[in-house]
This record gives sequence, C-alpha cells and structure tokens, in this order.
Amino acid sequence: MKYNTINLRNWGVRMAYTILVVDDVAFNRTVLKAALKDMEDVIFTDAVNGVQALEVMESEEISLVILDLMMPEKNGFDVLREMRQDHRLKDIPVIVYSAMDEIDSISEALALGAYDYFTKPLKPKQMNVILPMKVKNAIQLYEQQKTIQALNEKMSLEMLLANVFQQSLLKERQSFTVADMYGKFIPCHEVGGDFYDCVESGESLWFIMADVSGYGVAAAMLSSMLKVEFQHCVQQFQYPNDVLRHINNVFCNLTKSNYCLTAFVGLIKDNTLWYSNAGQSYPVFYQAEKDVAHILQESSHSIGMIEDEEYELHQLPIAAGDLVVTYTEGLLENKLDHAGADEVYEELSRCVINRKHLIAERPTEFFETIFQLFGNGSDKKAKTDMAMMLICAK
Repeated sequence: MKYNTINLRNWGVRMAYTILVVDDVAFNRTVLKAALKDMEDVIFTDAVNGVQALEVMESEEISLVILDLMMPEKNGFDVLREMRQDHRLKDIPVIVYSAMDEIDSISEALALGAYDYFTKPLKPKQMNVILPMKVKNAIQLYEQQKTIQALNEKMSLEMLLANVFQQSLLKERQSFTVADMYGKFIPCHEVGGDFYDCVESGESLWFIMADVSGYGVAAAMLSSMLKVEFQHCVQQFQYPNDVLRHINNVFCNLTKSNYCLTAFVGLIKDNTLWYSNAGQSYPVFYQAEKDVAHILQESSHSIGMIEDEEYELHQLPIAAGDLVVTYTEGLLENKLDHAGADEVYEELSRCVINRKHLIAERPTEFFETIFQLFGNGSDKKAKTDMAMMLICAK
C-alpha cells in the first residue's frame, strides 16, 4: 500500500524516489515510515515478506529497500541473494535491520551486499537523525551510480560513432594507377592511434603506415590530424624523408613530447620504391619474380623525439606483382614476447609468401589469418591496436 509523500529537496538529492519497507509486522513498518516523516518527495510502498518484496521490485522503480532480515516465507537473506543475481535489481541499495542480539545476521547481510544497517528497537536519536541520514546517503549513492551508468552508456555510443568515423577514414581496398592497396585496422578500444593512407599524385603513389603512442580518443585525434598533414605533405615534398622531417617538426610542436609517433612512408615512382622509416615496425618486401621476401630493416628515430631530425632515404626497384607489407607493432607484439626478432620476421615473410594468393580475391581471409597467427587476437579480443596495409604493385 502507498503511504504519504515526503521530500528530499532540502537534502540536496533529486526528488521522486520510492522506498520499499519490508517487514511482516505492520507496526514496524509504521514506525520506520514515521521516522522519515519530515523528509519530502519520497513515496513509500510496503511488503509483508520477501516474496512480496521481490514482486514489488519487479513491477515498480524502487530507489531504496529497508529490509527486515527475519521474516516468514522468504527472509531478508534470500531477498538479498536473489537481488544480487538479478541485473535489474542488483544495484538497488538495501538497508537491513535486525534485533540487537542478532549482530551476526547483520554481518552476513552486509557480506551479501547490503549497503547499510541498523538494529531495533530504534532509539530516539536513531529515529530522528541516524536513520534519515542513512536513507539520504543510500539514495544519493544510488542516483550517482545511475548517473555514471547513463554517462558511460552515452560515452560508449559516442565511442562507437567515433569508431565508425575512424574506420571510414581507413579504406580497406583502393585501386590506383601503379598499385592496389588493401588494409585492415583493429583497435583494442573503440578507437586507436594506428592509421594508414595512400595518396595518388600523377603516376606516383604515396603511402604511410603510422602509430601514435597510446590508445583511445587522444591518440585517435592525433592520428586523424597527422593523416591530414600527410596528405598535404605529398603535394609539397619530393621524397619520403622530406615528409617525415616535416611531420616530425609539426609533431614536436604539437605534442611537446607527450606523445610519440612511429611512421613508415613510401613512394612508388618510375618503377622505384622510395622509403623512409621513423621507428616503425620493419615492412616486408616481396619480389614476385624471385618469389622471395626481404625485411626492410632500415630505420631512424621515432617522430617527436628530436626536433629537426634527418631521416634516411632508401630505394629499391619494384615491378608488377611485388608487395610492400606494412603494419604496426601491435601485430607482432605477442610473438616478440616469446621469440627472437629475426625468427618472427622470418616467420612473417614465409606467411606472406605462402598466402599471397589470397590477397586479390579474398583479402579479408588473408588479414584474418595474419592477425590470428601473429597478432593478439581477433576483432573481439585484440589487446592492443593492430593495423596492416598491403601495397601490390601493378
């Protein structure tokens, strides 16, 4: 049954809460509600045993339960157990009470998840001060938890939308004049700091594989900014080392050494692969005519470490059917924890050679195989960001 309405405005708590009082003795329920009579904008509802209490919680939105532990049919301990097993009820705070000589029962109830307790009979000070304060604190905590949960749900939705946006920027397949590109990115969180890109300029093809240190929104924002910067650079500079030098200076000024970036920049022009590496994982270069794969081990300092850093420029002949396989460190992190670098790179080279036939017709299968064999899990189990890009020369 419903009781009088009372208000929590003066307590600094949001209004309109329902408190469920559970006791098989009507007099006890009346006493408890009388002890809270000076509070406003709270609705009371009653239950005479544990069975009825659970039914009320299923049908009404309850903000707090004041629960007697010793009742027939279903006692307070059973109610606590069933509440904790029900995701809809498990977060509702419960204040339990019992007789003074049953303190062990109180301890058991707290172990089962009760928020607070008091003993009966209530003394005047408990009636007028302590019980209202316990009720106020419990409801405030519950509302704070609900607010945090709502914010988390909102953040999760926003992160999901950010992931969709980031994935839209990282194309999984593109065809250019001198090469085809295939790519795959798996963030360990909703968004991450790995990125890759390809930009065609006349009969030349520029490409980049990069990794901003860290995870989450900040790393994703930096990677998006640097992706735009890369696209501007290829219109201004002639070779990959010039691009890296410019990005390094921009990055040093932007982050003030709070972040670090590794990047591999390549350029295919006039049957030549020009490249520079700033601390990025070593790419695999597959030569179709010889059916062999090489690890491009040349590298310089990561971006963001030294301002005005000079990056080395390297070149190789490239022909139709050749592959440049670039990836971020997350791909090999798990393997490198259990084997030497040379062994891991050799294994990756063999894997590329043995599965290169999948790239054009079933690229998704190629990436899934590589990520399972070398990475730290599939799309749902990744422990760190992983990105991989293939450049297939025509």
